[in-house]
Amino acid sequence: MKKAQVSAGNVAVLIFLIAIFMALFILLLPAQDRSDLLNKDLDDENGDDSDSEVFILTQSPGLLKPSSDDETTHKIDSTNLFLRSEPTVSDLATKLLVSKGVFSSSLRKLTFKVEGNDNLENVNLFFTAVNGKGNLIIALNDVEIFSGKAEGLQNIVLPNNLLQEINTLKFEVSSPGINIFSPNEYELRDVKTRQSFEIVNTKEKRKIVLSAAEKGDGKLSYSLFCNSAADISRLRIFLNGKAISDEVVTCGSFDKEIEIIKDDFDEGENEFIFEIDKGDYLINDIELTVKSSEGGSVTYKFAIGEDDFNSIMKGTGDVELNMQFSDSEQKKFTFELNNKEFTIDIEDSEYIQNNLGRFMKNGNNVLKITPQNEFTIDDLYLILK
Repeated sequence: MKKAQVSAGNVAVLIFLIAIFMALFILLLPAQDRSDLLNKDLDDENGDDSDSEVFILTQSPGLLKPSSDDETTHKIDSTNLFLRSEPTVSDLATKLLVSKGVFSSSLRKLTFKVEGNDNLENVNLFFTAVNGKGNLIIALNDVEIFSGKAEGLQNIVLPNNLLQEINTLKFEVSSPGINIFSPNEYELRDVKTRQSFEIVNTKEKRKIVLSAAEKGDGKLSYSLFCNSAADISRLRIFLNGKAISDEVVTCGSFDKEIEIIKDDFDEGENEFIFEIDKGDYLINDIELTVKSSEGGSVTYKFAIGEDDFNSIMKGTGDVELNMQFSDSEQKKFTFELNNKEFTIDIEDSEYIQNNLGRFMKNGNNVLKITPQNEFTIDDLYLILK
């Protein structure tokens, strides 16, 4: 029994020491940390209760710009889409003589360079053979690619797998055998190569930014022209990753309009992609027309509860409008709070208007902003304080 009493006493001492340590720890904390720990704002002692702030409206309107009617038109840069072959011709020799006899031989070597191997389609060797006897033998980088009779204009496709950045063509003729009096020989004229490159620009992007007032359906219009005769091609148009048009087009010219529903648009920036699979087409006179609110205005509806409204009426609460802009340039606009209009002309990155409680209604309320020049509102708050 005595042992149990001693043990209980030790526990009490330990608890007492822990309590003292915790009290000292809290007293030594910085004021703000101590306040956070105790879940009590230091300002409460002075009667300032920041927790009483209520955000009754929070929005990020984005770009605002004036509009003279109920739709806005955006002009989009033209685009040239193509998949075509462009040749490069190199003259290697005007005249070339090769021969081979029993006791002598004459071979010729020519070099040429290949650039842009990634887009290279093919390389052709052209020449005209005159006064030929025997078999003409041609090697590309020491690999034989032609052996046989040649007469007149010749077109030889050089294997792509043998091509290097610097290439060597070797021309020679076959042996005349036992005919010691008449060597085999060839005269080649206008020796040249033609390198054909695939030039690819089959997809282009165009971005536009919609204002906060452009919330309706839209229409994309454009003109399409075929720059050269080609096979039938497929033209696809995407908006924000979604296909809004996919059609087969032939070589010709026509005007086109595509209806776009409002749900396909994103707030702010939107991206169009124009893409073909072959051919050479110019798409110009591209315009996007979007339904917008009159004057380019934006309207927000919000509710005031009965308790908050009574607080405003008693004078214990009021409402503040706070706007944060993207820059400090001039901003001219009007805002209406339940049909009470305010005209604003500022050069600042922030606008704050207090004492708006007297314009509030119990229940539904409306805030409308109408721009008179172009600017961007990053954040908008209505705060009940």
